[in-house]
Parts: sequence; C-alpha cells; structure tokens
Amino acid sequence: QMIMAFLLVVIIDGEPLKEEFYFRDVTRCNEFAYFVESGAVTIGKQRRYQSNISAYCIPKKIRATTKTWD
Repeated sequence: QMIMAFLLVVIIDGEPLKEEFYFRDVTRCNEFAYFVESGAVTIGKQRRYQSNISAYCIPKKIRATTKTWD
C-alpha cells in the first residue's frame, strides 16, 4: 500500500544528500527544513548562519512500511 509523505531534500554545496528522510506531516518536515537551513534549535531563534545549505520538502508516494520521522 502506498501513502502520501514528504521528503526532506537537503542540498549542501550544490549536492543533495543521498539519505532520504520522510515525514507524514508537511509542517513537521518544514520545521526540519528550517532547522537545517538556519542552524536554529527552536523556531524563530537562529543560532548561526549556515552557508551553502538549503532544505525543502516535496510530496512523494512511499510504501506504508517506510520509516518516517514524525
């Protein structure tokens, strides 16, 4: 059985990470994208600037047995 999930895409120095991190909840995925991009440890509090790192979430179909991080 396939379900809808969101893949956290992380790009470092122009190269995407090979690891795949899936979330069932788009809000949770976007929180992680924010943390990765900003270096923050909580929403709204930036710890340091991360250069050459970007992160975002895209919808994907995955098997219901695939590990998710939320």
